[in-house]
Amino acid sequence: MSIKKDDKSAFKRFFDKYYQSIYIYLKSFKIDHDTAQEIAQSVFVKFWNKRKEIFITASSKAYLYRMAYNEYLMRLRKKDKEASLIDHLTYEALQDVTDLTHEEFEQKCKELNKSIAKLPQACQQVLKLKMSGATYKEIASELDISIKTVESQMRIAYIRLRQDLKDIFLFLMAL
Repeated sequence: MSIKKDDKSAFKRFFDKYYQSIYIYLKSFKIDHDTAQEIAQSVFVKFWNKRKEIFITASSKAYLYRMAYNEYLMRLRKKDKEASLIDHLTYEALQDVTDLTHEEFEQKCKELNKSIAKLPQACQQVLKLKMSGATYKEIASELDISIKTVESQMRIAYIRLRQDLKDIFLFLMAL
């Protein structure tokens, strides 16, 4: 296989030949367009990076399908772990919130609002929509940005809020 010999033009032909079918296969798992594209691209990047180690006994297409499926499962497991951690942190935060007086609760809300005001405008927009109950997909649609951009802005917001509000971060998670 010429790809093993670092032939980039052969890899481009390989990519062009199989990318669309891998993308469609991933879409069959009922994932959004951006995620399917990202996973498909990741499969080809991994294939290229491991090209010298790969030994294909059946068809290249079958091998790519298996890689795509494994990548999809890996991301699904990662997402489940993150959701589990968030559920745990939320539970802990709710335990803390129930022990607050009304004045303490009001003070924490003021601190939160001050910290949100310090965030970049894009982070503020995304965070406020998320706090109002919107999904990432709804936020992306409303702001006319990609879901990945929403995720990125949320990550930035959480990191900055966590740094700014270390003592009340669990409280924030409960909200």
